[in-house]
Amino acid sequence: MRLVMPPALSLALAVPIYFIYTFFIPQWEYSCPVAAGTMIGYVAYDLTHYYLHHGRPYGSHLKEMKTYHLDHHYKDYNLGYGITSKFWDRVFGTVLV
Repeated sequence: MRLVMPPALSLALAVPIYFIYTFFIPQWEYSCPVAAGTMIGYVAYDLTHYYLHHGRPYGSHLKEMKTYHLDHHYKDYNLGYGITSKFWDRVFGTVLV
């Protein structure tokens, strides 16, 4: 089971994404921060995903999200995509019940 993105695959995906950003945002001073924010956001997502599998969450919210995320993997992988909240699951109708 993959819990974090392999670095080689991350780089292979990051380069074309960066070029897409620079195509639509040609000014370097704007495209680089957008690309960096995307990469930092994805690393934060990957670390959170790993933590929910292997960490011992503190606080009721993280404990609830760990249970919710594990239910996504082991009860119904077509529902419950949220890692840090159920917001987008509510928007797209994919909340695990």
